[in-house]
Amino acid sequence: MNNRRNTLRILGNILLVAGISVWGVYALMRFGIGKDVTPLQFLPYHLIGVISGAILRRYQFFYGIFKRLLSCLIKTNRS
Repeated sequence: MNNRRNTLRILGNILLVAGISVWGVYALMRFGIGKDVTPLQFLPYHLIGVISGAILRRYQFFYGIFKRLLSCLIKTNRS
């Protein structure tokens, strides 16, 4: 289990770095090369990397919340 946790954390870090580095590519294209690009063209890639990376880094935390929420829903349906 510890090995899996480390793998998810490493993958999450890679996705976070990739999502943040999208803005470096944007700055290079906009200010370095002079291409006519907008931030909205890069925002989806940034959000995909950052959100999924954050979820993978905090997998245990989100899994615990989901598990508690699911158990509460099951308990209320049985009552």
